Amino acid sequence: MQVQRLEHSKLAIIGNVDSGKSTLVGVLTKGILDDGRGGARERVFNYKHEKENGRTSSVAQEIMGFDENLKQVLPERFNQNKNKYWSLVVEKSRKIVTFLDLCGHEKYLKTTIFGLVAMIPDYSLIIVGANMGVSKMTREHLGVSLFLKIPFAIVLTKIDIAPQNVYNETIENIKGLIRSPAIKRTAVVFDEKSEMEEIDKWAALMHGNNVVPIFQVSSVSGNGLQQLTRFISRVPNRDEINKAYQTVNDPFQFDIQENFNVPGVGVVVSGIVRSGKAGLNQHALLGPDKGKTFKPVTIKSIHINRVSVESAQVGEFACFALKPSKAGDKLDRADFRKGMILIDPAVKPEPVIEFEANIHVLHHPTTMSHGYQAVMHCGVIRQAVEMKKIFQHEVLRTGDVDTVRLRFLYAAEYLKTDQILVIREGRTKIFGYISKLITEKQLEEEKKVQVIPQQQQQQQQQIQQG
Repeated sequence: MQVQRLEHSKLAIIGNVDSGKSTLVGVLTKGILDDGRGGARERVFNYKHEKENGRTSSVAQEIMGFDENLKQVLPERFNQNKNKYWSLVVEKSRKIVTFLDLCGHEKYLKTTIFGLVAMIPDYSLIIVGANMGVSKMTREHLGVSLFLKIPFAIVLTKIDIAPQNVYNETIENIKGLIRSPAIKRTAVVFDEKSEMEEIDKWAALMHGNNVVPIFQVSSVSGNGLQQLTRFISRVPNRDEINKAYQTVNDPFQFDIQENFNVPGVGVVVSGIVRSGKAGLNQHALLGPDKGKTFKPVTIKSIHINRVSVESAQVGEFACFALKPSKAGDKLDRADFRKGMILIDPAVKPEPVIEFEANIHVLHHPTTMSHGYQAVMHCGVIRQAVEMKKIFQHEVLRTGDVDTVRLRFLYAAEYLKTDQILVIREGRTKIFGYISKLITEKQLEEEKKVQVIPQQQQQQQQQIQQG
């Protein structure tokens, strides 16, 4: 089935464990109320172990559809099969909102950071349990959203079971946090009595990053859900002003987030179009592999929101079925690793093993020096890096801003300048952006320059000994 291109936006659902994130996503997307025992969240989880322990450990995607009047589209009957359910929603919708249900437990924080960095959400919904208050992980997620410049709203859940004194303290703490010098934004509180026109006005201002709406909901009683749904339907897409993207007229680049082997189809990759557009039978380069090379492939089919389409363009989540472009070549899941992309052959991509970055150390318990190692997130890249050089300081401490030279420990990656990076290890949090790429040719020249002084030193030693 071929469909017209729909307006779209992406919302990341983040917050502390047990704050009701997956339950809220299930209630919003399926048009049902929760039974108070987690019935709604079971329709969202990806894996059996998530249903058993009630905790999200992967990135789950769900959609809400809205018609031309921005009224929510729901099928007449719920179907657990996402292919059928999503196609029914897409068929009758003019706007699709994709929810990225991310992990709340600290154990899975790297998965949450990957979702926020690689999947480029338009907005974050930070979920806070009214009976739990503002936790350490709430502040952690809020800080990541701030640095990545993702506008966010706060949703206060479980208002039906929160004691009044705890509820009042929680909402005052949230207001104080938003007014704090680190955030300096305007908090706007909505409840079930709020006018829809007022919600529309503030939703339109969300992309400016200066306002933080606060919604109060219950997934069991349904209080406040109508106002939250109205807000979600009105928030505008941010693709054109988001610096993580290039334009539809730039060369094609697709960041691969997952890969699958589908029976009868072959290798399928899912991810996000970061630049340009792709069509059926388009040629692209897949890589870089461990040998720093790219393999020519052809796009056999394209699906968006589990519906077949003829093209995908910048800002859209998509799935591509791939086949090798060269006769005799094979393509299977063993050819993939984390950090790979599809890119226009005209770009002639050159992966790098070393690069420079301007960084800000938000927190580190001691000091960092030459040789420090940690895992870096940059787009779909998740790889350990080593600090080879610090330009201005002898060592780095909390609060320092500097330029550093980093080296990938395991494989070369395809990078671009100005890409945002996040380095995290334990309690260490470092944010920054790529400032310079070091090519293979430059590395060879540097080695030659280093060899000459060594040779001179050896000659002087021989003369002294002679």
